[in-house]
This record gives sequence, structure tokens and C-alpha cells, in this order.
Amino acid sequence: MSCKILFTLALTGSLLVSNFAFGQEQVKRRYTRADFINIEGGNLNEKVERAFKQFKGSNQGDSVWIAYHFPARDGASIGPFGGMIYYDEGIKLERRDDPASAAVFLLTDATGSQPKFTRIKILTLSEPFVFENRQVYWLGDIEAAQSIGLIENLMRADKENRDLVRNALRAISVHQSPRVIPLLKEVATKETNLEIQRSAVSNLARIKSAESLETLINLYDTSTIDSLKEEIINGIARNDHRKAADKLLAIAKSDPNPKMRQRAIRGLSTVNKSSGTWVN
Repeated sequence: MSCKILFTLALTGSLLVSNFAFGQEQVKRRYTRADFINIEGGNLNEKVERAFKQFKGSNQGDSVWIAYHFPARDGASIGPFGGMIYYDEGIKLERRDDPASAAVFLLTDATGSQPKFTRIKILTLSEPFVFENRQVYWLGDIEAAQSIGLIENLMRADKENRDLVRNALRAISVHQSPRVIPLLKEVATKETNLEIQRSAVSNLARIKSAESLETLINLYDTSTIDSLKEEIINGIARNDHRKAADKLLAIAKSDPNPKMRQRAIRGLSTVNKSSGTWVN
């Protein structure tokens, strides 16, 4: 048998072994809500600590989801599919999230002696999510103040992780709590990173209440940064209170910056006044 044939057979065998090993590595364990591990009793911090210690003792991996239910705002778009609308030939289906199924999921690095949260996600557990290769420790119902406090501390402790901060702001905005709007306003005014400021404004706009609109208007009147003011105009245009259209009209007529006037005019073409008529 020639050396060339021997080499080919050896290479083929090596590839088969590698593919088999790769296939073995790709086997994933699937966890559903029925597999969640419940942690009972105590406040949020105590439950997190117990969940972390229990997972560390199980030797089931280096990371785990720690999750809990929180009081969500009515009408909020919570999960990735909330607020989706299907429309075709007069057939319409609008998917609204159920606040009763809102949950915060914290991806937790368990390689150290203390939990390190690396990602924040909000989901609606009315959807049949499957969690691959990571267990979920379920902390049950957590009041809004504790939840926001944990997320705020996490956001401030790891400000360089921009994705985590943006996801934290998104999660905070969904909570039903009087703390939400002041906290988002604080970030929008005091944060030094423009990207994070814009994220705070965008999440304020999601709330679509009279209080959030008043906050956006105040931010516009006090801001000196053009790109932030453009984001604020976009947010005002998403609010259907009459005052939103009035503010956009005032900007379009008298703002000294032509770029802001043009942005406000575009916003006026889509804002829906409280009377139910469209402004053009």
C-alpha cells in the first residue's frame, strides 16, 4: 500500500474521531421551568447568596442563571416578543406581555468566592423558554424596591460594561415603581457617557406616561448636547399625550438649531395626539 493511501486513510480516521468527539461535545442539556431549583425564604440578597452557595456545592458548572419575578408595569413590553403585531389582509394579532409572568434573569459567574453577574435579561415566563447547559435557580416573588436596588448597584459597580448597563436600564424601566423615572432621569443627566445617557432617555420614552413626558421635556430644555436632544425628541414623539405634540410644534417653530427643528417636524408626522388625530 502506498504512502499516499496510508496518509489518506490516517487523515480520514483522524477526522472521523474528531467529528465524533465534536459531536459528543455538542450534546446539550435542556432545562425548562419545571427544572427550576426553588430558593425559599429571606430577602433578595439572602436568596442570591443561598442560590450561589447551593450551585457551587453542586459542581454543575461555572455559571448559572439566578432569576425571580418582579412587579412589572402594565402595558410594558417585557420579553423579546412583547408588543409584536401581525397584520395581513385585515387579520390582526397583537402580542402583549403579561406582567404577572415578568422575570429578571441574572447570568452569574460562579468561578469565584462571590457571585459575579455578567448579564441581565428580562423575560416573560408565559413563553416556553428552554435553557441550554445552565440551570436556573428561582428566587420567587421579589418586591420592586429590592429588585431595582440590586440592579442599580450592579449597574453602578460595573459601569465599564456598557451592554450590562444598557440592559440594567431596560430592566429598571419595566418595573412598577415610583423610583423608576427619577432613576432614569438621574442617569440621563449625570452619566458622563453619552451612549448610556441616550439609553436612559430611550427607556424613559418607553414608559409613555405624563410624568415621563414631563421629564423628557425638562431634559430637552436643559440639555446642551445635540445628539442627546435628538434622542429626547424621538422619545417625545413616542408619547401620545397632547403635550408631546405641543412640545414638538414649539421646537419645530422656534428652536434656534435647524437640525432640531427638522427632527421635531419628522416627529410631528408620527405623533398621535390625545384627540386621536394624526399631526402632519
